[in-house]
Amino acid sequence: MKEPVKFELDEKQITVFVNENDNVPVVYVNMFSESNCELLCECEKLGCEPFHLVSITNLRWDEELSPWRHEPVVSKEDNFTGEADEYTRCLTENIIPRAEEIIAPSYRVIAGYSMAGLFALYAPHITDMFSRAVSVSGSLWYSGFVSYVREHDFQRIPDAVYLSLGDRESRTKNQFLSRTEDCAKELCSIYQSLGIDSVFELNPGNHFKDAPLRLAKGIMWTLAQR
Repeated sequence: MKEPVKFELDEKQITVFVNENDNVPVVYVNMFSESNCELLCECEKLGCEPFHLVSITNLRWDEELSPWRHEPVVSKEDNFTGEADEYTRCLTENIIPRAEEIIAPSYRVIAGYSMAGLFALYAPHITDMFSRAVSVSGSLWYSGFVSYVREHDFQRIPDAVYLSLGDRESRTKNQFLSRTEDCAKELCSIYQSLGIDSVFELNPGNHFKDAPLRLAKGIMWTLAQR
């Protein structure tokens, strides 16, 4: 990777990592915190195919990545206000054009962890700018999301969708979180029924274990699909 280029838009911090190779895809990843070096190191260890990386941080996490309003799930501090459509407009109209003044990708991947993993599966329904999606430990328990995917068309049918969870994530008495694995499996089945190259993978551990590695595994698989 070349020296990263950083800029700020709408209070969000964007970092563009430019690959030395031409005509390679770009992975847009929404991140809760700056962990780009860890992610890129894991991708290198796994032998990922070349790609550009654009990371976006300083998001209003619950608000901007939630597709519609939802009651609190983990704590009273949860604030799912359903602003994903507005954030998608910011991403597609402001962030992507600015980033792609620096890079010229062959195609775009949207990726994310937790709420950003939910957003990665929602975004292709409201924009045609992404051709592949990576949802890692995604908040797929989100009420109504599986039904939404089943009942709503894509703006562009993805070429590939990767889903993964930790094998302990659904082992909880929380009525929402306990259904995450079932939701992930059902979503993968829906994608496969549409002819989309899709896979669901279980990783050892809970929601917080090995996040950069899990993301890297998702990116590696997605980039390898033809």
